[in-house]
Amino acid sequence: MKRPAQFALRASGTGLGATVMYAAVAGEPGLAALGVLAVGWSALATSGVLFPRLEMYAPIVASGPAGSAQVALTFDDGPHPVTTRRVLEVLAPTRHRATFFVLGEKVRRHPDVVREIHSAGHTIGVHGDWHDRLHSFRMPRSVRAEISRAEDAVEAVTGSRPRFFRPPLGHTSVTTVRGVRLAGATLVGWSLRTYDGVRSCSPEAVLKRVDRAIKGGAIILLHDAAEHDDFEPAAVRALPRLVALLDARGLTSVGLNTLLRH
Repeated sequence: MKRPAQFALRASGTGLGATVMYAAVAGEPGLAALGVLAVGWSALATSGVLFPRLEMYAPIVASGPAGSAQVALTFDDGPHPVTTRRVLEVLAPTRHRATFFVLGEKVRRHPDVVREIHSAGHTIGVHGDWHDRLHSFRMPRSVRAEISRAEDAVEAVTGSRPRFFRPPLGHTSVTTVRGVRLAGATLVGWSLRTYDGVRSCSPEAVLKRVDRAIKGGAIILLHDAAEHDDFEPAAVRALPRLVALLDARGLTSVGLNTLLRH
């Protein structure tokens, strides 16, 4: 059964194609009308790239089992020797474990931090070899190569090969999906976004968003480092209170491998 967004894209594409063929025979509608229809179809196709939860191009892991007492705190854009370690320090004395989507080039710069993540029992996924904002435009073999380089970096440090991949910015195109399949990775999105990777975001804003929307099975998008390592993401300072919030709700953060297994 097709997903609603995928069905809408294919149906609109079929309709556009039929309209173009009719116009070629009958001479109408005119070029202006066809242009409007083409722009509309392009906007729909782009929305699928920008909003991966629509699953326009492929199924995406965006949550665990509904009603579960488990959630997944996931951190992007690390590792960083200062901010990632602050996250690890907060989580260490608790029952909560997280998933870190790391960048391959940062793994090679800070292998000791990756070892600490792994030794503490957290799950490691990859976020690309570098934070490529044009990742969704890359061809499948390029996507596969990027994922593989990042996985190689993690495996060289920890002895374990990651199986989860979250694209930079979450943007997911047809070529992204094909590249992920070539790499044999699992495509991961999120069900709750805190926008903590924006410099102007505050810890209070992070907590407010989580408090308002969290539920069992949620995959929560956070950051343990900034894309360019030029500021501390708000989630780092919010984490002690975020952990307390999970405790108050009777929720436990687990690695994605555990959340999805159950």
